[in-house]
Amino acid sequence: MTSSFGSVIAALAIVILAASSASAAEAREAESPSIRKLIERVEAAKPVEVDAIVSGFIQENQDGLPLIEDSLVTFVYHGTVALRATVPSDINRWDTAVHQMHRLGETDLHYLTLAMPADARIDYKFYVDGLWMLDPLNEQTVRGGFGDNSAFAMPLYEPPAEIEFVDSIPHGALEEHLFNSKIIVGARKVQVYLPPGYRPLRHVEAPWKEGGGNQNVKGEFAGTYPVVFVQDGGEYVTLASMVNVLDNMIHQESIPPVVAVFVPPVDRNYEYFLNADYERVLLEEILPFIEETYDISGDPGKRGIMGASLGGAISMMLSMNHPEVFGKCGSQSGAFGVNEMALIQRVLSEDRKDIAVYLDCGTFGDITDENRAMADALKKKKYDFVYAEFNEGHSWGNWRAHIDDMLVFFWGK
Repeated sequence: MTSSFGSVIAALAIVILAASSASAAEAREAESPSIRKLIERVEAAKPVEVDAIVSGFIQENQDGLPLIEDSLVTFVYHGTVALRATVPSDINRWDTAVHQMHRLGETDLHYLTLAMPADARIDYKFYVDGLWMLDPLNEQTVRGGFGDNSAFAMPLYEPPAEIEFVDSIPHGALEEHLFNSKIIVGARKVQVYLPPGYRPLRHVEAPWKEGGGNQNVKGEFAGTYPVVFVQDGGEYVTLASMVNVLDNMIHQESIPPVVAVFVPPVDRNYEYFLNADYERVLLEEILPFIEETYDISGDPGKRGIMGASLGGAISMMLSMNHPEVFGKCGSQSGAFGVNEMALIQRVLSEDRKDIAVYLDCGTFGDITDENRAMADALKKKKYDFVYAEFNEGHSWGNWRAHIDDMLVFFWGK
C-alpha cells in the first residue's frame, strides 16, 4: 500500500490551511523538444519521406503517449482534421473551444504541448471536428461520471494502490436494501459495506422468569463499529472503488473495521442542493433503519458523513445541523458556492460546532476558490479540520485517490 496514506501531510506542506490570493493551477502552452526535433526532420526531408518520418515517430512513442518530458506533456493526434482538434480536459473544465492542437506542416499529425506540475494527474478527451473521442494512442483510461476518459500522470504522481482489488486479503460484504421513501416519494436503494469479520454484539438482558432459570432476551446493539454515510454512494462504489479502499485500509490496520452506508441520490441536484427534505430522508428513514439492522456506534465521533461536489456540500450541512449525530464530515471538491455561499457564512456567523472536517479539492478546473474560502472560515472559527489541494481536476479520478486520507483523518491509528 503506497500512494496517498500520507499525502495529506505532503499536500499541507504546499497548501496551508487558508484561502489565499493564489489562483487555481494553470497549464501554459510550451514547446516540446521531441516535437521540435520532429518538425526539423520533416522540414529537412523530401516530400516522399514525410509520411514515414511521422509514422516512425508514432511507432517509437506508442507506449508513451501523451508524451511526457519532465514538466511537459504533449498530446498527439494522428488523423485527418477538417476544421480543428482540441483537448478538453480537467485542465480547462472540458471546454471544447480552447487548447487547440497544432498541425505539423502538411502532415496529418496534430499536437499540443503544455507545461504541468510534476505531480499532476489529468482526465481528458479529444474533440475533433465536433466529435468527442478517447485518445486513440493512449490505452490509459479512467471511469468518470459521463463515461470513460483518457488520462495521464506526470512523473511525480503516486498512483493510489489502495483502490486496487487485492485477492489475497479478506474482503468485506456489500448488502443491498430497497425501500420506498415517504418524504421524497419514490423507491430508493442503499448499499451497506460490512468489514471482514463483521460480528454484531448486543447488550443481552437475562430477566428472571417464574420457575427459575434465565431467559435470554434480544437486547440493543452494543455500538461496536464506526460508520460513514456516503453521498453519491453508487459512484463511490463503482467509480471510486471505495470498497477496495476499505478492504485494503482495514487489512493494513490504517483504520479500524468500519461500516459504510452508500446512499445513491434519486434526484441529485434537487436532493443535494442543501435540501431539508433530503436531510429528513437520511435522519428519519435511512439512519433508523441502519441503527436497527447493524451494530454501529452511537458516538458522534465514530459517525462520519461524506460526499463529493454537491454531495460534499449536503454532508457539511448535515454535520453542522446535527453534530450530535455526525461528528466527522468529509468533503471532496465541495460545492460551497451554492445559495450564495450559505454554508461558509454559517461557519463564520455561528458558534463552532463539535465536528471534525476533512476538505480536499483539485487545482485544475475545480471549484478551488470556494474550498479555500471554506478552509479559511473553518480556520477562523478554530475547527478541527484538515485541507488539502491536489494537482488534479473535479473528477472521480481525483476523489478516489484521497478517500484513504479522509478515513485516516476520521479514525486512523
